[in-house]
Amino acid sequence: MVGLSTGGVLIGLVPPLAFGALVNALVERKDTAEGALLAGLIGLAVLVETVAYVLSDGIYARNAGRLYRSLRLLMFEGACNLPSIDEEERSGLPSRFISDAETVGVAVSVLDSGSMLLVEFASAVVVLGLLSPWTIPVVAPELALTWVVTRRMQEPAALAGQRRQEELEHMTRSVTRELARRDDPQSTSRFVSAVDRVLGAEIRLGWLQAVNLQGSGGLAKLGPIAAVVVAAFTGTHLVGTLIAVYLLAQRVFWGFDGLVDLSLNLQSVRGAVARCFALIDGLSPTVRDSPPLPATN
Repeated sequence: MVGLSTGGVLIGLVPPLAFGALVNALVERKDTAEGALLAGLIGLAVLVETVAYVLSDGIYARNAGRLYRSLRLLMFEGACNLPSIDEEERSGLPSRFISDAETVGVAVSVLDSGSMLLVEFASAVVVLGLLSPWTIPVVAPELALTWVVTRRMQEPAALAGQRRQEELEHMTRSVTRELARRDDPQSTSRFVSAVDRVLGAEIRLGWLQAVNLQGSGGLAKLGPIAAVVVAAFTGTHLVGTLIAVYLLAQRVFWGFDGLVDLSLNLQSVRGAVARCFALIDGLSPTVRDSPPLPATN
């Protein structure tokens, strides 16, 4: 899975480089034969890259499915060994087998997406440095600024994600509890209150994720433009080369932005992952309020 993903990333470097050469061949030298050859190379590279990603995604789906199955079986075994708990506590367990368990799939996603983004970022930086060395002193500070700004905004989003998972568990409990009390006139209002708390948690999480994702994305859009301006002012005047610089800089910032967003995803699921493994260890459902796992860099 990882080999296919990283291989697809490396093959993905061919189109931007070949496209720059294609523009130079057609605009500067009027060489249609070379242009046709480069166009065919671009098409072949895109096809191979797409096939690699399709195969990688298929393997990811298989791996994630096996992970969920093994995890849920272990969670069930741990639940069977739980100490004496009341019906209300037991009614909150199903949410762990559904929403909480699926968050552990982020571990597989990190292995795949993280390696792919890291290779994309590193390889694009190397090629961009070889093609236009003066762009690196401009790109590096912008990447550092993106990292600092987004990391400061991620902690509230991570806490909001944990809060959402807790409210989902409370809502699951409320379903069982209020159905058992359906003759009580207040049962519906209590369930509505639980659903409203989930709504509030989801809205807050959505806004914080939007600020993080779109904020870092906005900074990532400025980087390629700055790289092209620097390349032009330092002596690169071929149109195709400037286009190649822009496309490679895009890959640099997209890869880095993806790594930053991946860090947010990891922080957002820490609480849910902790609850899953607490259940495997046979601990009481009340551990859902325990502190989250240590932050990862």
